[in-house]
This record gives sequence, structure tokens and C-alpha cells, in this order.
Amino acid sequence: MFKSVRSRLIASYLLVVLLAMGIATPLVWSALDRAFLDVLRENLLAQAQRVAQTVEAAGVDPLAADFQFAPYAQAANVLPGYHARVIDAEGVVILGPPLTDVPTTTTSLWLDSPAYDELVSNLGISPSRARGEPVPTADLPSRAEIQHALNGVPSTEVRSYTGSPNRRILYAAYPVRSPGGNVISVVYIASPLPRLTLSLLPDYLGPQILGGAALALLLSGLVGLALARQITRPLRQLTAAASRLAQGQPVPPIPLPSTTELHSLGTAFNRMNAHLTTAHQALSAQAAQREAILNSLSDAVLAADVTGQIILANPAASELLDTLPQPLQDVIQHTLATGEPHTAELAARGQIIQVLTAPLRDEQDHISGVVAVGHDVTAYRQLDRLRTDFVSDVSHELRTPLTAIKGFIETLQDGAADDSAVRDRFLNTIALETERLIRLTSDLLLLTRADAGQLTLRLVPTDLTAVVQRAASSLEGRRQENRLSLTIHAPDQLPPVHADADRIHQVLVNLLDNAVRATPAGGRVAITLDHTSAHVSCTIADTGFGIPPDEIPHLFERFYRGDPSRARTAGYQSPGPPSQGAGLGLSIAKAIVEAHGGRLWAENEPDGGAAFTFTLPCLPNSDHNLPPI
Repeated sequence: MFKSVRSRLIASYLLVVLLAMGIATPLVWSALDRAFLDVLRENLLAQAQRVAQTVEAAGVDPLAADFQFAPYAQAANVLPGYHARVIDAEGVVILGPPLTDVPTTTTSLWLDSPAYDELVSNLGISPSRARGEPVPTADLPSRAEIQHALNGVPSTEVRSYTGSPNRRILYAAYPVRSPGGNVISVVYIASPLPRLTLSLLPDYLGPQILGGAALALLLSGLVGLALARQITRPLRQLTAAASRLAQGQPVPPIPLPSTTELHSLGTAFNRMNAHLTTAHQALSAQAAQREAILNSLSDAVLAADVTGQIILANPAASELLDTLPQPLQDVIQHTLATGEPHTAELAARGQIIQVLTAPLRDEQDHISGVVAVGHDVTAYRQLDRLRTDFVSDVSHELRTPLTAIKGFIETLQDGAADDSAVRDRFLNTIALETERLIRLTSDLLLLTRADAGQLTLRLVPTDLTAVVQRAASSLEGRRQENRLSLTIHAPDQLPPVHADADRIHQVLVNLLDNAVRATPAGGRVAITLDHTSAHVSCTIADTGFGIPPDEIPHLFERFYRGDPSRARTAGYQSPGPPSQGAGLGLSIAKAIVEAHGGRLWAENEPDGGAAFTFTLPCLPNSDHNLPPI
């Protein structure tokens, strides 16, 4: 109860009203009592004045022995219950008329009441003497109202009953003057106040005060309820907005209340809401950016807590977890145990994954987890192997002619030079091996430049049909020697290509040489030219033994030999006799075609044999002016 602001506000309003009424009621009651007492004073003093004026108007001496008081009191309309007496200038109390002159009911009530005895006692008269015997003024000492009246000043006074301070008597004294204007006596009237004021106020004013208090409480409660709702409405709005904000929901700016304190609170809340919204948007953007970066990484990135439980993983890491769950956990646990970075290579499904782990530390430098990055190094390891093989192949290719040259030279130095036939044969062999070395180094230099993007090409509009015919003519002798048929299929209108004719001729010679050597006697070699709107294609197909499927992906690798039991050819293993090629021909052909912006690939023909196809970009229609080949 009274925990809400609204109930406390209503209770405070009611408490203020009750306190105000508690303070105001006695004050009002006292003011009413004084006002009513003033009215009674005036009325009682008026009664005494009428008696005095009646006596003065009659011209009688109230001190005479035959003075009758009752007729004058009745003529002055003294109310029943008022006790009126006359006191002479010597202070002697002259009682009023016989009690039988007063109405019976009033007389009996008055004589039999304790108030009468109290009244006469307060007048300084014993009850027995108060029925007609004179009383000297010495029995009324210090009666200020009587002394004032004897001095010619009407006066009133209120006194309490003896032993009953809450019961009061009102006294009024009015001077009676002689025709000469001198005060000869005093009319002294007394009236008990309880029956006039203290009994009248509760009976008459009490219900009105209580009714007004109840109405005031009801109205104050209703007003307090309305004000409390008005005051707490902004607080309820703030509470609801804060709850939505705590749940991460967007919150629009709340209306600002009119009160200064709540207006400041609303302004502060809106400012905080704006800052939190901006910070939330920034954090969301950063989180989205981090997630996008992690998801776009080809490397696996993951994080684990101190128990080794994975708490973050990008898609690449998820695949790695599916492939290598236990080995990866072993690497993570090793880092958690040692607290040091660790590197390991894990192999699975033909891949080599290099995993680097590092501990995560909190502000107290305690290990709080592990971050791991996995990188597929399969290509690097293959490159290392190829590099090793390349060095080995180059060393082998260089050592063979160099060994032959060295042997022939040593033989000549040992005396074979004296035989002219032997000398000429050895020198001819040395020249051939030297040419082979020059050709090998030239091929390696060409591949190096192609890899660096520095291969020099003289690109001009070129008629590919003419280049094909020239390359076919250069192998005419070997074709006839092997009894092979060679056909060229070309459309009448073949678009020109933007190419270096000499380099493309080199490619064609290499591919045709492979086809001639791979085709058995009596076979066929066909060259087919075609084009689309974007490029021109050239396919060289033979009817040889084809290419083993597992070797097709490796045909264009440098120094690739395939089955070691087969003789090496210029990048292609034929079933024929061994060849003296270095295994760089197809690598060079592919490098030249790709330098022109084309493609080169190999495939087996459905009816047997192999087909090598390359494409070159076409020239725009406006560039069809061809130079001679």
C-alpha cells in the first residue's frame, strides 16, 4: 500500500486537507464562539439597558421600600431564564420581584436548578438571602462589570462555574441614572452560557462542519486523483519507454511534460535514448561489418572459451570443424594448456590446413579462451613441390647436355681430335647439345616473363587461317614420313584476331608436333577453325591413343612427365618412342595464348584421340585491314 507515486500523492493531498481542517476547525469554532458570545453580550446588555431605561422613564426610586421590580422587568421584556437584579450605589443587591411573579415553569426550573444556586453564589448571595434580603456590596468584591456600571459605563463579563470551568455564566451591568444624571443603581443580569452557546454550537454548526469536511475530503480525493494521474502520466510513459529500451526495441522520443522537473527528466531520457540508439546502430553496423568480413574470409576463423567450447566460427571454420573436429580440438587444448601460440598442419581430404592458435587474455592476464585461424596451404605445398621438382627438372635438363658436352670435350682432349671423322661427329653433337641448352634457357626465360606479365607481343590484326597453313607446311615432311593425313576446316569469312603472328605460329607448331607424334602411322590430324561474335577458336584433333584422364589437369604444368615409363614429349606423353623435349612446350603454349587474352585446354575425343583447343579475341569490325603474313 502507498508504494505507487499516485497513491502517495492522493494520500498526501488528503493528509494536507485533514491537517488544514484540523487546524482550521478549532480556530473557526473559537471565532464562532466569540462572535456568538459578542451577540449574547449585546443582547444581555440590551436587556439590562431596557430595564434601566424603563425604571428611569417611570421616575421611580428603585431604592424605595415600596419599589416593585417585576413590573419593570416584564415591561422591559426580560426573557425567562435571565436572572435580573438591582444593585444600589452602596453595593447592596436588591433582588427582583417575588418569584411567584415569574412564569411557573421558568420559576420552578430556575429555582430547582443547581445553576440558580451557582448563580447566586457567584453574585455573593446565599440562596436563602437571595430570596429578598438585602446583601451589602462587600459581598461583591472585585466585580469589574459592577464597578464600571457604577461609574456610568455599561459592562459585561463571563465567569465559569465554581468547580466546572467548561460551564460559564454571562453577566451584564447597566447604570440606572437619576433625573439629574447621577448613577443611583445598577441593573445586573446573569445568564448561564451552556444552554446558549456550548450546547448550540455543536448541535447547529457540528453537522455543517462535518458535512463540509466530508465534502472537502471527497473533492480533495477526486482532485488529488486527477492531479496524480496528470503528474504520473509522464512517469508511466518514461517507464514504458525505458522497458522497451531495455529490451532492445526502438523507442521514439517521448513527449516532454510541462512541469520543470519532469521536463528535465524527459529531455535527459530523450538525449540518453538518442545516444543509445546511435551507439546501438554503430555497434550493429560494426557487428554486421565484422560478420561480413568473417564470412567473406576464405580462411577459417574461430574462437573457443577456456573449456574448449567453440563460441565463434565463420563458414570456413564450420567446414573445418566438420572435417577435423578432434585434431582441431587437440590444437586448441594445447594452447589452453601451455598459454603459448601454436602452429600445426592438419591433413584431410587431400587438403593441408595450417592452423595458428593464440591465447585470449583478460585484463588480469588470465587466459579466457583461444582464437584459431586455419589457412588452406595445399596450393603452397604443391607449389613448393613444383618448385622442388622444377629445380630438379631444370638441373636434370641442364646436366644431360652439359654432361654430354663435357664427355665429348674430354674425349677430344684425350686424342680423339686427331681423327677428323670422330672430331667432326663430336663437334656436331656438341653443337646440337648447345642448341638444346639455348632453347631450354630461352623457354625458361619466356615462361618467367609470362609469369611476370612482361611477355613482349607485337599485336596486329592477323588472319589465323594463314598462320595455321604456314605452321602445317613446316611439319609437312614429318607428316608424310608418318603417312598421316592433315586437313584444315575454316569458314570462308573468318574474323581477324589481334595477335602476334610469330607467337601464335609457335603455339600451332607445338600443338601440331604433339599431334603428329601422338598419332600412329596412317592416322589423321584435323585443324578446325570457328568463330563467335567475341572470339575465334582453333582445335587440333588427332586419332592417337588419347590422354589418360588423370593426367589432363596436369598437362600444362612445367616439366610434367606423366607416367615415367612413357617417353617425355613436349608437355604431352605419347605412346610413341621417347622424345628429347624438356616438357615445357604446352606450358609455353598456354602462357602465350593467355597473354593474348585467350584460353587453351585439352580433352579426349569421343571416337579416340585427343583435341587441343585455344581461343583468341576477335577484332572489331572496323579493324579488318590485315597485313600480309
